[in-house]
Amino acid sequence: MKALVFRGPGEMPLEDRPDPKPGPGEVVVAVRAAGICGSDVHGFIGATGRRRIGVVMGHEAAGDVVEVGPEVTSVREGDRVVLRSILACGHCDRCRHGQRNICLERAGMGMHFDGAYAERILVSEALLLPLPDTLSYDEGAIVEPLAVAMHAVNITPFALMDFVVVVGAGAIGLLTLLAARQRGAGSIIVTDRDPHRLGVARLLGADQAIDVGLADPIEAVAAGTHGRGADAVFEAVGIAATVAQSIAVARPGGQVTWIGNSAPDVELPMQQLVTRELTVRGAYGFVDEFEQAADALASGLIDGRRLIECVAALEEGPELFRQLAAGSLSAVKVILAPNGT
Repeated sequence: MKALVFRGPGEMPLEDRPDPKPGPGEVVVAVRAAGICGSDVHGFIGATGRRRIGVVMGHEAAGDVVEVGPEVTSVREGDRVVLRSILACGHCDRCRHGQRNICLERAGMGMHFDGAYAERILVSEALLLPLPDTLSYDEGAIVEPLAVAMHAVNITPFALMDFVVVVGAGAIGLLTLLAARQRGAGSIIVTDRDPHRLGVARLLGADQAIDVGLADPIEAVAAGTHGRGADAVFEAVGIAATVAQSIAVARPGGQVTWIGNSAPDVELPMQQLVTRELTVRGAYGFVDEFEQAADALASGLIDGRRLIECVAALEEGPELFRQLAAGSLSAVKVILAPNGT
């Protein structure tokens, strides 16, 4: 089979790999759609240190079951499926407390085991969810990032009609905008420096879309919230500048949730956190939100199609990664189609 293999910063050639063979409890899926995540772009340039050389990245995927191993009972050949990205042990302290997303022994698709930028992928049966009949494979690839956004919104306290700010208009930030709106947020402000993505934010219903290259986001949020500041802030980039912005635009006593996960370390203004009684939390992955995300897309409650701006063959992947890393391509969501659309 063909696969994109990470060979070091800036290098992800298309290579031949042996076809995977399923063992007990395992399934082989022919990948029909694999979304390119910003975390993989950061991994591609070597910014995070969380992508090992030789791995096949890709963790937003949908496809067809083509082979099942012994003891598999929930799927059969020909089933259309969408893939969860986190394999939990089911036995550790966090799993027993319902937090499978932060399992102490978790394995991440495209990080700890080969992912979906390939014609076929070998996964545990536990990672599969039936792809609703009403969804295309491309829409199926939106389930995972939407689940991440919905989890962040689920764990962040805010009230109906509260002011919400989303820092970063990439796919996760825009899906967070949609999830927060469904949750009952009042005015939602999105900040970024990419004019195209800010335009998409407006189309998706952002009340304000602030270009931080043209306006001070702190002043703009203050004006947009009548001097109050944001009740809840979602940071969806993961670098020092946007982390600082997320803290600065929150009101005293506000909630700040970090979804972005790029820079290993950032400096924090401890006195601001203490004297303004800010609550800062991380949001990682999803729990029950994966099934909820599939339902939201299948019902039309959230339309993921509006984020998909490029669908390309697997062999176009190396060039698309280079363009995304260089910033010459600002498409919100790029989908690779290893086995055709």
